[in-house]
Amino acid sequence: MQGYLKPPIINNSAGEPRRFGFELEFGNLTVKECAEAIRAGFGGEIEQINPFAVEIVNSALGRLKVERDAELLTSSKHRQMIGKINLDFNFDTMLDEIEDGVDRLSSYLIPCEIVTEPLPFEAFPKLDEIVTVLNRINAKGTQGSLVYAFGLHINPAVPDLSGETILAYLQSFLLIADWIIEDAGIDFSRRFFTSYIDPFPGHYLDKILDEDYAPSLPALIADYLDDNPTRNRPLDLLPLFCEIDDRMVMARVNKLERDLIGSRPAFHYRLPDCRLGDQSWSIAPAWNRWWYVEVLAGDRGLRAELLKLWKANSRKFFLTRKNDWIGMVREFLHSRIKMPEDQP
Repeated sequence: MQGYLKPPIINNSAGEPRRFGFELEFGNLTVKECAEAIRAGFGGEIEQINPFAVEIVNSALGRLKVERDAELLTSSKHRQMIGKINLDFNFDTMLDEIEDGVDRLSSYLIPCEIVTEPLPFEAFPKLDEIVTVLNRINAKGTQGSLVYAFGLHINPAVPDLSGETILAYLQSFLLIADWIIEDAGIDFSRRFFTSYIDPFPGHYLDKILDEDYAPSLPALIADYLDDNPTRNRPLDLLPLFCEIDDRMVMARVNKLERDLIGSRPAFHYRLPDCRLGDQSWSIAPAWNRWWYVEVLAGDRGLRAELLKLWKANSRKFFLTRKNDWIGMVREFLHSRIKMPEDQP
């Protein structure tokens, strides 16, 4: 199995180890089935939050959350409505049966999700143990159906909250995003039939990838919100920007998404597929493609080279459907970036 490449910036500006959260979306399982399988594999105790969300505490991977990812199901409105019906029955028992049924039916359309606590890099190999457990109980990933738009989300903690660092990561991602999509074979239906990973607007790329673009942190946030007032981007910066200035973000973000955005000092990388059910699939390759973003963000010289390459060739991309740029990026990454000596 492919190993996980170690990020070049392993500590934050305070000298503390950076941590990385992971979210796996999948179908065909109820919350209860998933939670019990994870507890059996990793230990811990299950604590119920609501009928469609639980936490597993004291597991081998710390605190894990398992939930049905739908606001409708995690609200308590259905309980209030049923409670108004004046019938003679065991209310709690009936509700349990209804909720079990809703969870089962929704498992075919609405993803179940496992959310890890932020993990140190050394814990990454245990992620594939989660994959093994879920494959064993027949979880279905992105490839399981045309209507499955399930993703693997990675939440890397930022090294620091400076505008310079955030811009370095944003530029690095935008420069190689097309290569990531091609190299990973990101699912067609996720890209074109849903809005979850809508691409950044072309005019925004032109602004951000200008070699002379050097905004203040407030200007960087304002520019982002001008063109991306939504969490539906392959690299969602709204949680990070909320950590810095939640008032600005909430004033300008799409109203329907405000309740879905939580602040945290981390990037929200939403692009990879979650291909549970494919016995050959591992989280490692998705992480290792992000690793190139980490390398470019931490190396000003390499990033400047790729920015110059973009400037020299970006006008051609409309005609060549970006194939030329993908090839240039592939060659650049393979020729200019060396693998860590202790990694494959």
